[in-house]
Amino acid sequence: MSTGDTTARNSRASDFSTDYSTASLAIKVGATTVATHTLAGFGAPSVGVITANAIADQTFSAGGTITSAELSDTAGTYTLTVGTSGADVNFDTLTAVTSGTSKINSMTVTFPA
Repeated sequence: MSTGDTTARNSRASDFSTDYSTASLAIKVGATTVATHTLAGFGAPSVGVITANAIADQTFSAGGTITSAELSDTAGTYTLTVGTSGADVNFDTLTAVTSGTSKINSMTVTFPA
């Protein structure tokens, strides 16, 4: 089995960054979108990892436990993991409160070797 070197991983990350730089990020409770953020691009890839630039806060339209996030643009839809640490999209808490603030602490996408 072959593995990608850092140059190849960074190339994939850079392509992803170009495709999804201004994508919509839907925050989901089950199948329901409870907040939608718009990305403002990504930083430069490093070792196959890209980090989203600061993402503006939004207001939750409904409450519940956040279960996933979906990045959508003309390039397609990309499902991301959510959590409070170590996930693709990290929040302070996974509890969405109706009319509360959807604040994303960080978003990274990793392209494995």
